[in-house]
Amino acid sequence: MSKWLLTHLLPYFIAPLYWLLAKTWRLEERGPPQVLENYVRRAARAPCVYAHWHGDELVLVAYYSFRKLAVLSSLSKDGSLMARTLELLGYRVFRGSSSKGGARGLIGLIRAVKEGAQSALAVDGPKGPIYEVKPGVIELARRTGQPIIPVRTRCDRAWYIPRAWNHSYIPRFFARVTVEYGQPMHLSDLPETTAASCEGVKIALDAIPGQPPAS
Repeated sequence: MSKWLLTHLLPYFIAPLYWLLAKTWRLEERGPPQVLENYVRRAARAPCVYAHWHGDELVLVAYYSFRKLAVLSSLSKDGSLMARTLELLGYRVFRGSSSKGGARGLIGLIRAVKEGAQSALAVDGPKGPIYEVKPGVIELARRTGQPIIPVRTRCDRAWYIPRAWNHSYIPRFFARVTVEYGQPMHLSDLPETTAASCEGVKIALDAIPGQPPAS
């Protein structure tokens, strides 16, 4: 099968199958009450920037589906497959990453958040190093004036992706899945330097329990 067919047809199989898998998960949301009320559960959710580790992405892709979140997808061929899959799951997708085309992708996210959308960034993506926060999330928060909200996931049973640099995993059928948020980080909470702000986001993420590594 040609790469063109894989890129253009495979998402129509991946998206519904993954959505159906996620529908079997027993979901629990945790976090500060004001975050759950203002950013997560209300119909008119306030704009913000969700910050998460790359390893949580496969859980969050299903969890945030059909909420019209603004996200980045890389310019690679794999990124094209991911972008189409995300679009079918109800995301606003902008192409670019921290390694190529990042400025164009970030401009798209800035515009979307300024228009009132929520955004989500894998802050140690696209290729690591793992658990090292890149400056894009700080720039997005500063340019939009919206808070960064750290979020992590965990579950009681999962399939782990072999040799994945980001320790990614997929909850199994009927798994208990927890999505936990931290306190919002507003502009006034961030240090003046980007490096210190990145460290602050890392500390906030590390304070939330995540998925145990594969045994």
